[in-house]
Amino acid sequence: MFLKLAWLNIWRNKRRTLITTASVFFAVLLAIATRSMTNGIYENMIHNVVSYSSGYIQIHKKGFWDEQSIDNTFEENKQLSKSLLENSNIGHLMPRLETFALASFSDKTKGVLILGIDPEKEKEVNNLHEKVVQGAYIETIYDNAVVIGEGLASQLKLKANDTLVLLGQGFHASSAAGKFKVKGIIKLGSPELNNNIVYMPLQQAQYMHGAENRLTAISIMLNKSASIEKLQSSLQKELDMDTYEIMSWKEMMPEMDQFITADSTGHYIIIGVLYFIISFGLFGTLLMMTFERSREFGILIAIGMKKRLLAVILLLESLMISFIGCIAGILGGIIIVKWFTKYPVYFSGELKEVYENYGIEPIIYFSSDEKIFIVQTLIVLILSTILTLYPCLMVMKLKPIEAINR
Repeated sequence: MFLKLAWLNIWRNKRRTLITTASVFFAVLLAIATRSMTNGIYENMIHNVVSYSSGYIQIHKKGFWDEQSIDNTFEENKQLSKSLLENSNIGHLMPRLETFALASFSDKTKGVLILGIDPEKEKEVNNLHEKVVQGAYIETIYDNAVVIGEGLASQLKLKANDTLVLLGQGFHASSAAGKFKVKGIIKLGSPELNNNIVYMPLQQAQYMHGAENRLTAISIMLNKSASIEKLQSSLQKELDMDTYEIMSWKEMMPEMDQFITADSTGHYIIIGVLYFIISFGLFGTLLMMTFERSREFGILIAIGMKKRLLAVILLLESLMISFIGCIAGILGGIIIVKWFTKYPVYFSGELKEVYENYGIEPIIYFSSDEKIFIVQTLIVLILSTILTLYPCLMVMKLKPIEAINR
């Protein structure tokens, strides 16, 4: 009965109800959009770095991370790969041979990161073929060609179809040198990688370094819902830790993790201010609703209605209005997130340079993580419920005669 009465009450004055609902709607929408944007920037930054280099989790030979030498490689094990892919939390495995070399073209020379890759797997995970801005992508692991970052190509004054000379150290101190056709030039989201990376088919990288069938690491890409910490812990129990070492991207790139942690602290302050503003907006509309109905409340109390029951009905009314506003806010948030996921915002000018100086792709992505929608909606719903307690308290203290004579 109370629910029915509360529902009928909120639609007696549609204008007042719509104003209060709109306050909750914009509160939820703003909270979701702000949190989705900040999380999306971080997720995109992490993905841009780890997917093109280390992976979210990396398996390598024990001791490799302390001494990143091609001598600290391990032999490719198909049985290991097969057992890893049976784990439901693992989306893709990317075998890689990572080393350093001097790259030369004409009179220009620069130290570069050579990454031996399986072109097909990189295509599936990173859409690397879509990053090509000049030339073409590598077709197979046997191609005698390389793809390099746009920044590196610019520094070496090099174009697609030119020949790049690479000189480095091979397996067991052998010399590693070769000439490779630059099949394509790619533009990556990470400026640091863009200025240093040389992608080479895995088979050619192994042959050049005299490390046939050897890998420096297996990079693991996770399924969307997977937890890095839980997967890392389970893999450490399954694999021989005297042979292998398992590290997460946070351990391999602590600087980026620290930057995100420090930067997110500032965003928490902004979100806190946002909630403060939201609270005042909601509080104002709830007070307006209560004062407009004070005469009505006075008459109800005067004819015998208990204040406690009136406060309960008022609480139910506010919860219903808040719930309607939250549902509308979620739907609005989904539309905004979907739109900006499909059409992300690209920065230009000085703002673009600032982002690139921090190693961040100058683009705003919105995160579609369902936790954002749930958490932000619950926070606004809890805030509106707490704020409703004040009008309820006012009703409990209301003097019928004074309220009727207003």
